[in-house]
Amino acid sequence: ALLSDVGAIERNSQHLARLVDDVLDLSQAEAGRTTLSKEWTALGEIVEAAVTAVGVLYESKGLYLRAEVAPDLPPLYCDPGRVRQVIVNLLSNAGRFTEQGGVRVQARLEKDSVVVAVADSGPGISAEDQEKVFEAFRQIEDPAHRGKGGSGLGLTISKRFVEMHGGRMWLESREGAGS
Repeated sequence: ALLSDVGAIERNSQHLARLVDDVLDLSQAEAGRTTLSKEWTALGEIVEAAVTAVGVLYESKGLYLRAEVAPDLPPLYCDPGRVRQVIVNLLSNAGRFTEQGGVRVQARLEKDSVVVAVADSGPGISAEDQEKVFEAFRQIEDPAHRGKGGSGLGLTISKRFVEMHGGRMWLESREGAGS
């Protein structure tokens, strides 16, 4: 019993540490104090690192996780740590809310932009709730999303990091048809 108590304490402390990190990230970004450490980077390597980071979650739930990186992607001038953080967050969210099937992450060229898309076979998000997903501390009240954990800050922070790189982030979803 002592070992399980210690395990619970460790999990709770890790959750609190992540929450504090998220709050600090958001505060710094909103205050304009977040700096990016940009370098020329292969996006495929960032996607691969993100997929590896969330692999245990997907394995534990019996979900597939497929990465499709176009071979013709140019090197990106970005902060690889922040871009990885965004992709890990999107993959973590998708994995938490998907109960069967799985998730596909794609990196591809579209005209003069690089697009990273994370698509899941989860419950989808209502049109009403889609407007709220990027708000700080906001979590969807829908029964299909309840009890899945998270701080309600991940998407807010991710969107900010994407915008700091000159990009944009958006959501496309239909209830019952994934996001």
